[in-house]
Amino acid sequence: MTITVGQANQPKSSSSAKSSSSVKSSSSQQQQQSSSSQGSGQTDAEVAKYVNAGSGGQGGWATRYWDCCMPSCAWNENSGGNPTKTCDAKGKNPVSGGQNICAGGQQTTCTTQMPIIASDKVAYAFAAVPAADGGKCGKCFALTFTGKGKYETKANHEALAGKTLVVMASNIGGDVSHGQFDIMIPGGGFGMFNGCSQMGWNIPNNTTQYGGLLSDCEKEVGYDGDLLNKRKECLTKKCNSAFASDTQAKEGCLFLATWMEAAGNPEHTFKEVECPQALRSKW
Repeated sequence: MTITVGQANQPKSSSSAKSSSSVKSSSSQQQQQSSSSQGSGQTDAEVAKYVNAGSGGQGGWATRYWDCCMPSCAWNENSGGNPTKTCDAKGKNPVSGGQNICAGGQQTTCTTQMPIIASDKVAYAFAAVPAADGGKCGKCFALTFTGKGKYETKANHEALAGKTLVVMASNIGGDVSHGQFDIMIPGGGFGMFNGCSQMGWNIPNNTTQYGGLLSDCEKEVGYDGDLLNKRKECLTKKCNSAFASDTQAKEGCLFLATWMEAAGNPEHTFKEVECPQALRSKW
């Protein structure tokens, strides 16, 4: 989608209401070792305060995307003078003052903003929020998963029940609805814009635009049987292949297969919370 808040004609996000798997999903009891995470330096006390913290708004759900575009909150006028960092076309080296790669420039989302696993019950990530909530740059929300899916409930959604994902708003999506949080996960789908051409990733050209690698797995393994394991195994294989040359991005992709139980469109409650240091340090 094209976001025109702040700097005219700058596409700032490809997050979408469809940005998660179309419907179905999966998971299994794999080790929670994926994602640029372990070693986040979080104290037990800080992690514990987020457990089951998302008890405010009801009826929320999580989608996913990673389009490599500069996020909306990278502009001073959108972020209240506290812009999130951006990186070069490979997503590795911090740069500033350039143009959005999705508008012909070379400036992208930094791959350091991958999801972070703090414990088996708590994780952190960056996300796009509704365009109507554009003033929420830098604010954080605890999403506590209910064990159900927006379109259907499978074993993967049930395995996610009770886990809390704390997200920091770094982007906006014109087609993201109230209560929807579009989580930044590599391989989660490009949406309307794809600024990842110089990343060196090996994401197939026919990968589902909205929903990415997990949506592909849903189609491949079907919607019945041991989806908890089948979809996690499929997604793990696709993450390892697509991001073989980028360990950091691969860890971020695997986060969806491990901590998030390969669950597509999981429902959650949500509540604004204090931002964890692990996310503030990557802002």
